[in-house]
Amino acid sequence: FTSSVTLSTILTPLPVTPLAYRRGLVCYNNSSTITVYLGGANMTAATGMPIPPNSYSPAFDAGPKMIIYALTASGSVDVRVLETSNENIGG
Repeated sequence: FTSSVTLSTILTPLPVTPLAYRRGLVCYNNSSTITVYLGGANMTAATGMPIPPNSYSPAFDAGPKMIIYALTASGSVDVRVLETSNENIGG
């Protein structure tokens, strides 16, 4: 299941609502100029894992209870999120 999330400097979960029975997650930074930062609930741009413009994040083994947060240091960006599940197709 894929979704699009608009990020800014405000910490936002990816995706906002996880797919039930999710097993994995990959994010794509769809911006050509802005870096996205991933991490936990207390992450900042200074401590987050950077995803450069037009790049993919690592693939995460991420069940539905694992929340991955993202933000930008400035500006807003469109991020695409791919969630995988062998039990739920999403919607």
